[in-house]
This record gives sequence, C-alpha cells and structure tokens, in this order.
Amino acid sequence: MTLRRHILIASTLGAVIILSACRVDVVIHLDVNANGSGIITLTATADKDIVTAEPTIATDLRLDDILAAGWKAQKPKPTKDGGLQLVLSHTFPNAATANALLAQVSGPKGPLHDLLITRSGKDTNTTWALAGRLEVTGGLESFVDDKTLGLLGGAPYAAEVKRSGLDLGDAVAITFEAVLPGKILATTASVSNGSLTWRVPMDGTSINLASTTENLDIASSVARVAQPVLKLLIALWVIAMLILLGMVIRAQEKRTPRF
Repeated sequence: MTLRRHILIASTLGAVIILSACRVDVVIHLDVNANGSGIITLTATADKDIVTAEPTIATDLRLDDILAAGWKAQKPKPTKDGGLQLVLSHTFPNAATANALLAQVSGPKGPLHDLLITRSGKDTNTTWALAGRLEVTGGLESFVDDKTLGLLGGAPYAAEVKRSGLDLGDAVAITFEAVLPGKILATTASVSNGSLTWRVPMDGTSINLASTTENLDIASSVARVAQPVLKLLIALWVIAMLILLGMVIRAQEKRTPRF
C-alpha cells in the first residue's frame, strides 16, 4: 500500500497506524519571509507503538519520488519516547511557487483545499493573505491516490477500520501552521508567538483557513522619505561651499598688493 506520494509522511505510515491502532502526528509548517521567499516543512512523528510493531519502518521508507521533486529529507530520527520522526522540507522563491508546493503536499483530495497565499501592496507596505479550507472527506480514501484505489478496489484496510470502529482522528492528527510577515490583522487560527495554527478536522467537517497580515518596512519607508531630503541637503551644502569658496577667493584678491 502507498498513500498519495505527495504526502509521503502519511503514505509510509498509514497501514501501520490502521493495523496497530497507534498514532502519527503530521505538522505542515509554512514560513514566509518579507520578500516572498520561504520554506515549507513537513514533520511526521510516529509513536512508540508503531515503531514496536514495525521496527524496520525507518529503513522501509522510499523517498525517491519526493527527492526527485526537489524536497529535502532529513534522516529519520528516534524520539525521546521511542517513536520515530521524519522531516521533509522545500524552499520557495515566491508565493506562486509556495502555492504549487502546498498543492503537492495535499494533492487533489485534501486535507488542504484551495489553499493560496497572495501578496499585495508596495514593497514598503505589503498585505499578505492566506486562505483556503481544511477538510478530510472519505475517510481513508482521502489519503489514497486514484491509481492505488483503482488497483485495490478501495482504500487499504477500510474494512478493518469499519469493523474495529476505529476513529481516524484517534490515529492521525494533521496540523497546519503558518508564519506570515508583519502584524496579524485578522485570522481564524490559534495564535502563539506570531505563529498561526489550525487543526485539520478528521470527521468530514471543514474549517475555513483565513489570515491577513500587514508588513510595514519602516526602515525602507524612512529611507525613501529621507532620500530626497538628503539630496537637498547635499545640494545646499555644495552651494554653500561654492559661495564660501568665492568669498575666500575675493578676500585673497583684496589682500594681494597690485603693482
């Protein structure tokens, strides 16, 4: 079984979660700089029970497709409580590329729907907006690509999950975090130290993801205002120096005796 390759974290650990009724936490973190560049980081943490049930899970990871798509992967590391953590990351030069990468992370069936970052305004006074929808519909099928569904005739382990009464939210937690430039004007997120956090609902309901920030580059604004003033002061200084030089020359001429 493989889940959508664009969200490799869930794809590698999904079957183990379902079979062992254990837990994996996935955090998707978006960090945007003032110039529009930034980084997207995906962190998946499997708990101790998963690692105990599948001790070779770290070596079984296949990252070729993800690495070929430009993502970087850290070596899976054990957690303090005996679990396992995998971190993937991808930088971006602008908002358009970030939007494309977020689409890769989620794929067409979620959990990130219509997620877009936009930037408007001037370089010295920029407004950033982040909008979309967080939703997981279809249970396990939301994490399985169409090709796998066609081959298997349905989501892997769906029957087992139904018989066991397992709540998908008890096995998988997905959190989306974002740090946008500037002051937060409005948001539907929980805010802590400038970081925006949303918890993806796993029961088929949806929540609106929306945030607006304003980034005022005070240094650049002051520099732009001060630049004409500075030019004027320089011009006045040059004129004053020329006048002073003329006065000195005339004074010297008066002191020089003529024969």
